[in-house]
Amino acid sequence: MKFQTLRSYSIYLVVPILAACGGGGDGKSDPTAVAANAVDPVAVVDVAKHPPSVSGTAIPPATSINDEWGAVWSVKNGVVYRAGRTAGSTSGVKLLLWYAGKVYSQNSDNNWWVWQNSSWVVSADPRPAASTPATTPTTAPTTTTTPTTTPTSAAAIPTTASAIPFFGINEHYNYGGMYASVPLATQAATLSDLGLTGNRQDIHSYDQIDAVANTVIPGMGSKITIMPMIDAYPWDDPSLNGQTPTEESAYAYAYSMAAYAATKLKGVPVVEFGNEYDLDGDQPVANDGANVSDYDNNTWPIWRGALRGSYDGWRSVDTAGATKIIATASSGFLHLGWYKGMLTGTQPDGTTGHPVVKTDIIQLHWYSDGGDPENTWGVTGTNYNVLKSLHDAYNLPIMFTEIGVNTDFTTAQAQEYIAKTIPELVAAKATYNVIGFNWYELYDDPTGDYGILTSNAAQKPIYSAIKQAVAAAQ
Repeated sequence: MKFQTLRSYSIYLVVPILAACGGGGDGKSDPTAVAANAVDPVAVVDVAKHPPSVSGTAIPPATSINDEWGAVWSVKNGVVYRAGRTAGSTSGVKLLLWYAGKVYSQNSDNNWWVWQNSSWVVSADPRPAASTPATTPTTAPTTTTTPTTTPTSAAAIPTTASAIPFFGINEHYNYGGMYASVPLATQAATLSDLGLTGNRQDIHSYDQIDAVANTVIPGMGSKITIMPMIDAYPWDDPSLNGQTPTEESAYAYAYSMAAYAATKLKGVPVVEFGNEYDLDGDQPVANDGANVSDYDNNTWPIWRGALRGSYDGWRSVDTAGATKIIATASSGFLHLGWYKGMLTGTQPDGTTGHPVVKTDIIQLHWYSDGGDPENTWGVTGTNYNVLKSLHDAYNLPIMFTEIGVNTDFTTAQAQEYIAKTIPELVAAKATYNVIGFNWYELYDDPTGDYGILTSNAAQKPIYSAIKQAVAAAQ
Protein backbone atom coordinates (compact mmCIF):
# COMPACT_ATOMS: atom_id res chain seq x y z
CA MET A 1 0.00 0.00 0.00
CA LYS A 2 1.34 3.39 -0.95
CA PHE A 3 0.42 5.17 2.28
CA GLN A 4 1.72 4.84 5.80
CA THR A 5 -0.08 2.67 8.28
CA LEU A 6 -2.00 4.66 10.84
CA ARG A 7 -1.54 3.22 14.29
CA SER A 8 -4.04 4.48 16.80
CA TYR A 9 -4.69 3.50 20.33
CA SER A 10 -8.01 3.40 22.12
CA ILE A 11 -8.29 5.52 25.26
CA TYR A 12 -10.44 4.27 28.08
CA LEU A 13 -12.00 6.00 31.05
CA VAL A 14 -10.80 4.69 34.36
CA VAL A 15 -13.69 4.51 36.82
CA PRO A 16 -13.41 4.22 40.61
CA ILE A 17 -14.14 0.77 41.98
CA LEU A 18 -17.09 1.03 44.37
CA ALA A 19 -18.89 -2.32 44.52
CA ALA A 20 -19.42 -5.60 42.73
CA CYS A 21 -21.34 -6.34 39.56
CA GLY A 22 -24.70 -7.34 40.97
CA GLY A 23 -23.32 -6.97 44.51
CA GLY A 24 -21.44 -9.36 46.76
CA GLY A 25 -18.14 -11.18 46.42
CA ASP A 26 -14.60 -10.15 47.36
CA GLY A 27 -12.87 -10.47 43.97
CA LYS A 28 -10.80 -13.49 45.10
CA SER A 29 -10.69 -16.82 43.31
CA ASP A 30 -12.86 -19.71 44.40
CA PRO A 31 -10.49 -22.13 46.24
CA THR A 32 -12.24 -25.16 44.79
CA ALA A 33 -11.87 -23.77 41.28
CA VAL A 34 -8.17 -23.12 41.86
CA ALA A 35 -7.65 -26.64 43.09
CA ALA A 36 -9.40 -27.99 40.03
CA ASN A 37 -7.18 -26.02 37.67
CA ALA A 38 -4.50 -28.68 37.72
CA VAL A 39 -6.76 -31.22 36.02
CA ASP A 40 -9.77 -29.31 34.71
CA PRO A 41 -9.58 -28.75 30.91
CA VAL A 42 -11.67 -25.58 31.16
CA ALA A 43 -8.86 -23.97 33.16
CA VAL A 44 -6.63 -24.10 30.08
CA VAL A 45 -6.68 -20.93 27.98
CA ASP A 46 -6.04 -22.27 24.48
CA VAL A 47 -7.84 -21.04 21.38
CA ALA A 48 -6.99 -24.23 19.50
CA LYS A 49 -8.75 -26.35 22.14
CA HIS A 50 -11.52 -23.84 22.83
CA PRO A 51 -12.32 -21.94 19.61
CA PRO A 52 -14.44 -18.81 20.10
CA SER A 53 -18.17 -19.28 20.45
CA VAL A 54 -20.55 -17.93 17.85
CA SER A 55 -21.56 -14.32 18.53
CA GLY A 56 -24.86 -14.32 20.41
CA THR A 57 -24.11 -17.43 22.49
CA ALA A 58 -25.64 -16.96 25.93
CA ILE A 59 -25.71 -18.74 29.29
CA PRO A 60 -28.44 -19.94 29.63
CA PRO A 61 -29.28 -21.92 27.54
CA ALA A 62 -25.61 -22.71 26.84
CA THR A 63 -23.52 -24.02 29.72
CA SER A 64 -20.26 -22.35 28.66
CA ILE A 65 -18.83 -19.66 26.37
CA ASN A 66 -15.38 -19.55 24.75
CA ASP A 67 -13.80 -16.13 24.21
CA GLU A 68 -11.32 -15.06 21.54
CA TRP A 69 -8.36 -16.08 23.72
CA GLY A 70 -9.64 -19.64 24.13
CA ALA A 71 -10.79 -19.10 27.72
CA VAL A 72 -13.93 -20.92 28.86
CA TRP A 73 -16.55 -18.84 30.70
CA SER A 74 -19.31 -20.22 32.90
CA VAL A 75 -21.82 -19.13 35.54
CA LYS A 76 -22.20 -21.04 38.80
CA ASN A 77 -24.72 -19.93 41.42
CA GLY A 78 -24.82 -16.46 39.90
CA VAL A 79 -21.02 -16.04 39.88
CA VAL A 80 -19.05 -15.65 36.63
CA TYR A 81 -15.94 -17.79 36.05
CA ARG A 82 -13.26 -17.44 33.39
CA ALA A 83 -10.88 -20.39 32.93
CA GLY A 84 -11.90 -21.83 36.28
CA ARG A 85 -11.34 -18.62 38.27
CA THR A 86 -13.80 -15.94 39.24
CA ALA A 87 -13.95 -13.10 36.71
CA GLY A 88 -13.88 -10.09 38.96
CA SER A 89 -16.46 -9.98 41.74
CA THR A 90 -19.96 -10.95 40.70
CA SER A 91 -23.20 -12.28 42.14
CA GLY A 92 -26.77 -12.67 41.01
CA VAL A 93 -25.77 -13.00 37.35
CA LYS A 94 -28.71 -14.40 35.39
CA LEU A 95 -27.34 -14.06 31.85
CA LEU A 96 -23.83 -14.21 30.36
CA LEU A 97 -23.60 -13.18 26.71
CA TRP A 98 -20.84 -13.44 24.09
CA TYR A 99 -21.50 -10.79 21.44
CA ALA A 100 -19.26 -9.23 18.79
CA GLY A 101 -16.07 -10.29 20.53
CA LYS A 102 -17.03 -9.21 24.05
CA VAL A 103 -18.50 -10.83 27.15
CA TYR A 104 -21.54 -9.16 28.73
CA SER A 105 -23.38 -10.01 31.94
CA GLN A 106 -26.85 -9.15 33.22
CA ASN A 107 -27.65 -9.42 36.91
CA SER A 108 -30.90 -10.00 38.77
CA ASP A 109 -31.52 -6.23 38.89
CA ASN A 110 -31.35 -6.18 35.05
CA ASN A 111 -28.12 -4.16 35.08
CA TRP A 112 -25.68 -4.82 32.22
CA TRP A 113 -21.90 -4.97 32.32
CA VAL A 114 -19.18 -5.63 29.73
CA TRP A 115 -15.84 -7.30 30.46
CA GLN A 116 -13.33 -4.71 29.36
CA ASN A 117 -9.70 -4.07 30.24
CA SER A 118 -9.71 -6.76 32.95
CA SER A 119 -12.80 -5.43 34.71
CA TRP A 120 -16.57 -5.11 34.47
CA VAL A 121 -17.71 -1.79 33.02
CA VAL A 122 -21.28 -0.49 33.03
CA SER A 123 -22.93 -1.24 29.70
CA ALA A 124 -26.24 -2.12 28.05
CA ASP A 125 -27.61 -5.07 26.16
CA PRO A 126 -25.61 -4.90 22.89
CA ARG A 127 -28.17 -6.78 20.82
CA PRO A 128 -30.19 -4.47 18.54
CA ALA A 129 -33.56 -6.01 19.35
CA ALA A 130 -33.07 -5.73 23.10
CA SER A 131 -30.92 -2.65 23.55
CA THR A 132 -31.90 -0.73 26.68
CA PRO A 133 -30.05 1.84 28.82
CA ALA A 134 -28.12 0.40 31.71
CA THR A 135 -29.05 1.34 35.26
CA THR A 136 -25.93 2.64 36.96
CA PRO A 137 -25.10 0.32 39.87
CA THR A 138 -22.85 1.20 42.72
CA THR A 139 -19.70 -0.63 41.67
CA ALA A 140 -17.51 -2.08 38.96
CA PRO A 141 -15.56 -5.26 39.81
CA THR A 142 -11.92 -6.07 39.03
CA THR A 143 -9.85 -9.09 38.09
CA THR A 144 -6.27 -9.98 37.16
CA THR A 145 -6.79 -11.56 33.75
CA THR A 146 -5.80 -9.68 30.61
CA PRO A 147 -8.19 -10.05 27.68
CA THR A 148 -8.18 -7.69 24.74
CA THR A 149 -9.46 -4.18 25.42
CA THR A 150 -12.33 -3.02 23.22
CA PRO A 151 -14.84 -0.20 23.30
CA THR A 152 -18.58 -0.76 23.24
CA SER A 153 -21.03 0.42 20.64
CA ALA A 154 -24.51 -0.35 19.39
CA ALA A 155 -24.73 -2.74 16.48
CA ALA A 156 -25.45 -1.49 13.01
CA ILE A 157 -28.90 -1.68 11.48
CA PRO A 158 -29.05 -5.00 9.59
CA THR A 159 -28.85 -4.71 5.83
CA THR A 160 -28.56 -7.11 2.93
CA ALA A 161 -25.17 -7.52 1.28
CA SER A 162 -25.04 -6.25 -2.29
CA ALA A 163 -22.92 -7.43 -5.20
CA ILE A 164 -19.19 -6.66 -5.32
CA PRO A 165 -18.56 -3.95 -7.94
CA PHE A 166 -15.94 -4.86 -10.53
CA PHE A 167 -14.68 -1.29 -10.95
CA GLY A 168 -13.53 0.54 -7.82
CA ILE A 169 -11.01 2.91 -6.29
CA ASN A 170 -9.01 3.45 -3.09
CA GLU A 171 -9.80 6.32 -0.73
CA HIS A 172 -8.68 7.23 2.80
CA TYR A 173 -11.36 9.14 4.69
CA ASN A 174 -9.76 8.25 8.02
CA TYR A 175 -6.49 9.91 7.01
CA GLY A 176 -8.09 13.33 6.68
CA GLY A 177 -6.86 15.79 4.06
CA MET A 178 -8.80 15.94 0.81
CA TYR A 179 -10.67 12.75 1.64
CA ALA A 180 -12.26 14.39 4.67
CA SER A 181 -12.49 18.00 3.45
CA VAL A 182 -14.16 17.37 0.08
CA PRO A 183 -17.86 16.61 0.69
CA LEU A 184 -18.56 12.91 0.41
CA ALA A 185 -21.41 13.60 -2.00
CA THR A 186 -18.92 15.37 -4.28
CA GLN A 187 -16.54 12.41 -4.10
CA ALA A 188 -19.41 10.04 -4.88
CA ALA A 189 -20.37 12.11 -7.92
CA THR A 190 -16.77 11.95 -9.16
CA LEU A 191 -16.67 8.18 -8.76
CA SER A 192 -19.97 7.80 -10.59
CA ASP A 193 -18.61 9.93 -13.43
CA LEU A 194 -15.54 7.69 -13.65
CA GLY A 195 -17.63 4.53 -13.48
CA LEU A 196 -15.76 3.41 -10.34
CA THR A 197 -18.56 2.44 -7.97
CA GLY A 198 -16.51 0.36 -5.51
CA ASN A 199 -14.75 2.26 -2.73
CA ARG A 200 -11.98 0.71 -0.61
CA GLN A 201 -11.62 2.54 2.71
CA ASP A 202 -8.83 1.69 5.16
CA ILE A 203 -9.55 1.31 8.87
CA HIS A 204 -7.10 0.87 11.74
CA SER A 205 -9.13 1.31 14.94
CA TYR A 206 -12.56 1.05 16.50
CA ASP A 207 -13.33 4.74 16.10
CA GLN A 208 -12.43 4.49 12.42
CA ILE A 209 -14.89 1.61 12.06
CA ASP A 210 -17.52 3.92 13.50
CA ALA A 211 -16.51 6.73 11.14
CA VAL A 212 -16.92 4.54 8.07
CA ALA A 213 -20.20 3.06 9.30
CA ASN A 214 -21.77 6.30 10.53
CA THR A 215 -20.33 8.88 8.13
CA VAL A 216 -18.73 7.44 4.99
CA ILE A 217 -21.34 4.86 4.00
CA PRO A 218 -24.34 7.19 4.33
CA GLY A 219 -22.34 10.14 2.98
CA MET A 220 -21.35 8.33 -0.20
CA GLY A 221 -24.92 7.32 -0.92
CA SER A 222 -26.51 4.24 -2.40
CA LYS A 223 -24.67 4.32 -5.75
CA ILE A 224 -21.24 3.75 -4.16
CA THR A 225 -20.38 0.47 -2.44
CA ILE A 226 -17.91 0.68 0.45
CA MET A 227 -15.32 -2.06 0.80
CA PRO A 228 -13.66 -1.77 4.23
CA MET A 229 -10.01 -2.76 4.65
CA ILE A 230 -9.56 -3.37 8.38
CA ASP A 231 -6.03 -3.64 9.74
CA ALA A 232 -5.92 -4.86 13.34
CA TYR A 233 -2.18 -4.26 13.51
CA PRO A 234 -0.86 -6.66 16.19
CA TRP A 235 1.57 -4.15 17.73
CA ASP A 236 -1.30 -1.72 18.34
CA ASP A 237 -2.92 -4.03 20.89
CA PRO A 238 -3.02 -1.88 24.06
CA SER A 239 -3.19 -4.93 26.33
CA LEU A 240 0.42 -5.76 25.38
CA ASN A 241 1.76 -2.59 27.02
CA GLY A 242 4.52 -2.37 24.41
CA GLN A 243 5.47 -6.05 24.46
CA THR A 244 5.97 -8.02 21.24
CA PRO A 245 2.78 -9.69 19.99
CA THR A 246 2.38 -13.44 19.78
CA GLU A 247 0.20 -15.45 17.44
CA GLU A 248 -2.32 -15.78 20.26
CA SER A 249 -2.42 -12.07 21.11
CA ALA A 250 -2.64 -11.11 17.43
CA TYR A 251 -5.52 -13.54 16.97
CA ALA A 252 -7.42 -12.18 19.96
CA TYR A 253 -6.90 -8.52 19.06
CA ALA A 254 -7.97 -9.05 15.45
CA TYR A 255 -10.90 -11.26 16.45
CA SER A 256 -12.41 -8.61 18.70
CA MET A 257 -11.99 -5.80 16.17
CA ALA A 258 -13.42 -7.90 13.34
CA ALA A 259 -16.42 -9.00 15.38
CA TYR A 260 -17.13 -5.40 16.32
CA ALA A 261 -16.80 -4.36 12.68
CA ALA A 262 -19.23 -7.08 11.61
CA THR A 263 -21.93 -5.56 13.81
CA LYS A 264 -21.29 -2.03 12.54
CA LEU A 265 -20.69 -2.78 8.86
CA LYS A 266 -23.26 -5.48 8.30
CA GLY A 267 -24.34 -5.60 4.69
CA VAL A 268 -21.07 -4.74 2.97
CA PRO A 269 -20.52 -7.27 0.17
CA VAL A 270 -16.84 -7.79 0.93
CA VAL A 271 -14.40 -6.93 3.71
CA GLU A 272 -10.61 -7.10 3.56
CA PHE A 273 -8.34 -7.72 6.54
CA GLY A 274 -4.71 -6.67 6.84
CA ASN A 275 -2.49 -4.77 4.45
CA GLU A 276 0.79 -5.94 2.96
CA TYR A 277 1.84 -7.92 6.01
CA ASP A 278 4.37 -9.78 3.86
CA LEU A 279 6.54 -6.64 3.73
CA ASP A 280 6.51 -6.06 7.49
CA GLY A 281 9.04 -8.56 8.80
CA ASP A 282 12.36 -8.52 10.62
CA GLN A 283 14.02 -9.43 7.32
CA PRO A 284 13.24 -8.33 3.74
CA VAL A 285 11.57 -10.75 1.36
CA ALA A 286 14.22 -12.87 -0.38
CA ASN A 287 14.48 -13.64 -4.09
CA ASP A 288 11.13 -13.23 -5.87
CA GLY A 289 9.04 -14.10 -2.83
CA ALA A 290 7.68 -17.07 -4.75
CA ASN A 291 8.68 -19.60 -2.05
CA VAL A 292 7.53 -19.84 1.56
CA SER A 293 11.18 -19.88 2.63
CA ASP A 294 11.63 -16.35 1.24
CA TYR A 295 9.89 -14.80 4.28
CA ASP A 296 10.79 -13.95 7.86
CA ASN A 297 9.99 -16.86 10.16
CA ASN A 298 9.98 -14.76 13.35
CA THR A 299 7.02 -12.55 12.49
CA TRP A 300 5.19 -15.12 10.36
CA PRO A 301 3.08 -16.59 13.21
CA ILE A 302 2.05 -13.09 14.33
CA TRP A 303 0.62 -12.23 10.92
CA ARG A 304 -1.00 -15.65 10.70
CA GLY A 305 -2.69 -15.02 14.04
CA ALA A 306 -3.98 -11.63 12.91
CA LEU A 307 -5.47 -13.04 9.70
CA ARG A 308 -7.01 -16.06 11.41
CA GLY A 309 -8.51 -13.90 14.14
CA SER A 310 -9.93 -11.44 11.63
CA TYR A 311 -11.70 -14.15 9.66
CA ASP A 312 -13.04 -15.95 12.72
CA GLY A 313 -14.12 -12.72 14.42
CA TRP A 314 -16.20 -11.55 11.48
CA ARG A 315 -17.70 -15.00 10.96
CA SER A 316 -18.67 -15.20 14.65
CA VAL A 317 -21.23 -12.50 13.81
CA ASP A 318 -21.86 -13.10 10.10
CA THR A 319 -22.43 -16.82 10.48
CA ALA A 320 -24.31 -17.10 7.18
CA GLY A 321 -21.36 -15.75 5.20
CA ALA A 322 -23.32 -12.89 3.63
CA THR A 323 -20.15 -10.79 3.43
CA LYS A 324 -17.20 -12.31 1.60
CA ILE A 325 -13.86 -12.07 3.39
CA ILE A 326 -10.41 -11.29 2.01
CA ALA A 327 -7.73 -12.39 4.48
CA THR A 328 -4.47 -12.74 2.56
CA ALA A 329 -2.88 -9.30 3.20
CA SER A 330 -0.21 -9.59 0.51
CA SER A 331 1.64 -6.82 -1.30
CA GLY A 332 1.11 -8.92 -4.39
CA PHE A 333 3.56 -8.95 -7.30
CA LEU A 334 5.43 -12.29 -7.23
CA HIS A 335 4.85 -13.12 -3.57
CA LEU A 336 3.28 -16.49 -4.25
CA GLY A 337 5.10 -18.06 -1.31
CA TRP A 338 3.17 -15.84 1.11
CA TYR A 339 -0.18 -17.18 -0.07
CA LYS A 340 1.07 -20.76 -0.08
CA GLY A 341 2.40 -20.66 3.46
CA MET A 342 -0.57 -18.86 4.99
CA LEU A 343 -3.20 -20.94 3.21
CA THR A 344 -1.56 -24.34 3.78
CA GLY A 345 -0.16 -24.00 7.32
CA THR A 346 3.49 -23.97 6.25
CA GLN A 347 6.16 -21.73 7.80
CA PRO A 348 9.35 -20.29 6.26
CA ASP A 349 11.45 -22.67 8.35
CA GLY A 350 9.87 -25.58 6.49
CA THR A 351 7.63 -26.84 9.29
CA THR A 352 4.08 -27.83 8.40
CA GLY A 353 0.81 -28.55 10.18
CA HIS A 354 0.37 -25.03 11.54
CA PRO A 355 -3.05 -23.31 11.66
CA VAL A 356 -4.41 -22.45 8.24
CA VAL A 357 -5.64 -18.98 7.26
CA LYS A 358 -9.11 -19.00 5.72
CA THR A 359 -10.18 -16.62 2.97
CA ASP A 360 -13.05 -16.40 0.50
CA ILE A 361 -11.16 -14.30 -2.04
CA ILE A 362 -7.49 -13.94 -3.00
CA GLN A 363 -6.34 -10.30 -3.06
CA LEU A 364 -3.51 -8.98 -5.16
CA HIS A 365 -1.72 -5.62 -5.35
CA TRP A 366 -0.17 -4.60 -8.63
CA TYR A 367 1.54 -1.46 -9.92
CA SER A 368 2.90 -0.51 -13.31
CA ASP A 369 6.49 -1.36 -12.38
CA GLY A 370 5.40 -5.00 -12.14
CA GLY A 371 4.53 -5.15 -15.82
CA ASP A 372 1.85 -7.58 -16.94
CA PRO A 373 0.55 -9.91 -14.18
CA GLU A 374 0.07 -12.60 -16.83
CA ASN A 375 3.61 -12.29 -18.17
CA THR A 376 6.28 -10.77 -15.94
CA TRP A 377 9.81 -11.54 -14.79
CA GLY A 378 11.39 -11.82 -11.36
CA VAL A 379 14.86 -10.89 -10.17
CA THR A 380 15.75 -14.58 -10.37
CA GLY A 381 15.13 -14.54 -14.14
CA THR A 382 11.95 -16.59 -13.78
CA ASN A 383 8.90 -15.82 -15.91
CA TYR A 384 5.55 -15.76 -14.10
CA ASN A 385 1.87 -15.76 -14.93
CA VAL A 386 0.74 -14.70 -11.46
CA LEU A 387 -2.98 -14.91 -12.20
CA LYS A 388 -2.69 -18.45 -13.53
CA SER A 389 -0.57 -19.52 -10.55
CA LEU A 390 -3.09 -18.18 -8.02
CA HIS A 391 -6.09 -19.48 -9.93
CA ASP A 392 -4.68 -22.98 -10.36
CA ALA A 393 -3.42 -23.26 -6.78
CA TYR A 394 -6.53 -22.10 -4.89
CA ASN A 395 -9.48 -21.95 -7.31
CA LEU A 396 -10.80 -18.85 -5.52
CA PRO A 397 -11.95 -15.51 -6.92
CA ILE A 398 -9.14 -12.96 -7.33
CA MET A 399 -9.46 -9.26 -6.63
CA PHE A 400 -6.91 -6.51 -7.25
CA THR A 401 -7.54 -4.46 -4.11
CA GLU A 402 -4.82 -2.06 -5.25
CA ILE A 403 -3.67 -1.39 -8.80
CA GLY A 404 -2.14 1.78 -10.15
CA VAL A 405 0.59 3.67 -11.97
CA ASN A 406 3.96 4.38 -10.39
CA THR A 407 4.89 8.04 -10.03
CA ASP A 408 7.93 7.75 -12.32
CA PHE A 409 5.71 7.13 -15.35
CA THR A 410 5.17 9.98 -17.77
CA THR A 411 1.61 11.01 -18.60
CA ALA A 412 1.84 9.20 -21.93
CA GLN A 413 3.15 6.02 -20.28
CA ALA A 414 0.40 6.17 -17.66
CA GLN A 415 -2.31 6.59 -20.27
CA GLU A 416 -0.91 3.69 -22.26
CA TYR A 417 -0.78 1.48 -19.16
CA ILE A 418 -4.39 2.30 -18.27
CA ALA A 419 -5.64 1.67 -21.81
CA LYS A 420 -3.94 -1.75 -21.83
CA THR A 421 -4.50 -2.91 -18.25
CA ILE A 422 -8.20 -2.26 -17.61
CA PRO A 423 -9.37 -4.30 -20.64
CA GLU A 424 -7.00 -7.10 -19.61
CA LEU A 425 -8.51 -7.17 -16.12
CA VAL A 426 -11.98 -7.43 -17.60
CA ALA A 427 -10.86 -10.26 -19.90
CA ALA A 428 -9.38 -12.07 -16.89
CA LYS A 429 -12.88 -12.44 -15.42
CA ALA A 430 -13.49 -15.41 -17.67
CA THR A 431 -9.95 -16.79 -17.67
CA TYR A 432 -8.90 -16.51 -14.02
CA ASN A 433 -12.07 -15.51 -12.13
CA VAL A 434 -10.90 -11.95 -11.48
CA ILE A 435 -13.89 -10.27 -9.81
CA GLY A 436 -12.76 -6.67 -9.60
CA PHE A 437 -10.15 -4.02 -8.94
CA ASN A 438 -9.70 -0.88 -6.85
CA TRP A 439 -7.58 1.74 -8.59
CA TYR A 440 -4.99 3.52 -6.45
CA GLU A 441 -6.16 6.27 -5.74
CA LEU A 442 -8.60 9.21 -6.08
CA TYR A 443 -6.50 12.16 -4.79
CA ASP A 444 -2.78 12.84 -4.56
CA ASP A 445 -1.73 12.84 -0.93
CA PRO A 446 1.49 13.42 1.05
CA THR A 447 2.61 9.81 0.49
CA GLY A 448 2.71 10.17 -3.30
CA ASP A 449 1.11 11.55 -6.45
CA TYR A 450 -0.86 8.42 -7.28
CA GLY A 451 -4.19 10.21 -7.63
CA ILE A 452 -6.51 10.53 -10.58
CA LEU A 453 -7.07 14.02 -9.19
CA THR A 454 -4.49 16.38 -7.72
CA SER A 455 -4.41 17.40 -4.06
CA ASN A 456 -6.49 20.41 -5.17
CA ALA A 457 -9.12 18.14 -6.75
CA ALA A 458 -8.12 19.10 -10.30
CA GLN A 459 -8.42 16.41 -12.95
CA LYS A 460 -5.19 14.93 -14.30
CA PRO A 461 -4.89 13.74 -17.92
CA ILE A 462 -5.30 10.15 -16.70
CA TYR A 463 -8.82 10.99 -15.48
CA SER A 464 -10.22 10.77 -18.99
CA ALA A 465 -8.08 7.72 -19.75
CA ILE A 466 -9.60 5.77 -16.87
CA LYS A 467 -13.10 7.00 -17.60
CA GLN A 468 -12.85 5.93 -21.23
CA ALA A 469 -11.32 2.54 -20.43
CA VAL A 470 -13.98 1.74 -17.83
CA ALA A 471 -16.82 2.89 -20.09
CA ALA A 472 -15.52 0.77 -22.96
CA ALA A 473 -15.33 -2.29 -20.71
CA GLN A 474 -18.86 -2.02 -19.30
